Amino acid sequence: MSLDFPTITVLGFLLCIGIAVGFSLLLMVLRGQPVLRLWTASLWLLTLGVTLLALRPYLPLVPAILAGNAAMAGCAVLMLRGVALHLEQPLPLWRPLLMATTFMACIFAFLVLWPNLGVRLQVFSVFTLLVDGWIAWLLLRHAPVQQRTSCRLAAAVFLAEAALYAVRLFLPVAPDAGEDIMRTGTPMFVTYLAGVMLELARCFAMVLLLVERMLVDLRRAARTDGLTGLLNRSAVLADGQAQLQRLRRQGRPLALLLVDVDHFKQINDRWGHLAGDQVLRHFAVLLQRCIPGGDPLLGRYGGEEFVLVLAGSTQDEARARAAEIRIALQQHPARLATGPVTVTASIGLAMDDGRGDLSTLLAAADAALYRAKAGGRDRLACATPAEISRLPIADNAVPV
Repeated sequence: MSLDFPTITVLGFLLCIGIAVGFSLLLMVLRGQPVLRLWTASLWLLTLGVTLLALRPYLPLVPAILAGNAAMAGCAVLMLRGVALHLEQPLPLWRPLLMATTFMACIFAFLVLWPNLGVRLQVFSVFTLLVDGWIAWLLLRHAPVQQRTSCRLAAAVFLAEAALYAVRLFLPVAPDAGEDIMRTGTPMFVTYLAGVMLELARCFAMVLLLVERMLVDLRRAARTDGLTGLLNRSAVLADGQAQLQRLRRQGRPLALLLVDVDHFKQINDRWGHLAGDQVLRHFAVLLQRCIPGGDPLLGRYGGEEFVLVLAGSTQDEARARAAEIRIALQQHPARLATGPVTVTASIGLAMDDGRGDLSTLLAAADAALYRAKAGGRDRLACATPAEISRLPIADNAVPV
């Protein structure tokens, strides 16, 4: 089988429909993925556009060309919207729609008013170049840190496609082509062949974007408490130990607050576990409001206990933070279906003294928390040096 325009058109059609079917099957498995829905719809519009191109000899010329280009424009708009949504970047719909409308107006003008195939090909090239450049800019400018690999690879593919259409702007169209895109000449034929290859590369780039995003989401879910959205116990222990080692090397202090919701069992018994979950979520939101700037370590340690690691904070600063938490709880009661419920907290504070690991520090804070509860709750208790010195050092403590 020789490679000519009709053959490349058929191959492009088969490739597009295969990719569209593949993404549709993927969407059936990964339901609830709005980005995948947009990209799948864009691929079906691309398939429609290529189909109309392949069937042009058997269809009315003007409607087929207009419908095919409209499908291509819709494909570009949905692809662009999908990339923006993937990157969680706002993109007003009117912007890509305005560009697509301008493109279609130019196609209409040089198809009906001043028929010129060469100009239409240039208009299409400019439109595709702008869309690909826009997508590549979004991928490079707004790539999340944990997704930079897939974003950069995808941006490279879109930039390659943009470069292809930039080259096509300067390629001549065969003088005898008339309105037949199949007779535009060898240079154009080469760009069509390269376009088919780049379409396949773009498909893999889109899959790579989805896969890396899913891996990031899975890693985040493994570190996140499902109820409150804070770090879970294992993530707090791992990140806290790393932070403790870093601060000791820098010779800086570290304070740890162990915060416990007072009388939480009574809340569950009186209003039910759903109300208890609502109180915990309310409690977590208030804790987040009270933490200092930067990147503090806050997580749910278990049950109704929360951990707040204050890097570089002195004991006086940690006391002030604990007081701020208690005041915030008093001023902002939890809103339950039965009415507002004021929640209080007992807090244990421990300062790093350079011995042991994070578990040692947590045990010291827990001992202080026990004293705060025994003293009447709704108060702060600080671990004393004597309490910390009596705690056993964990066998797996990492020397720093």
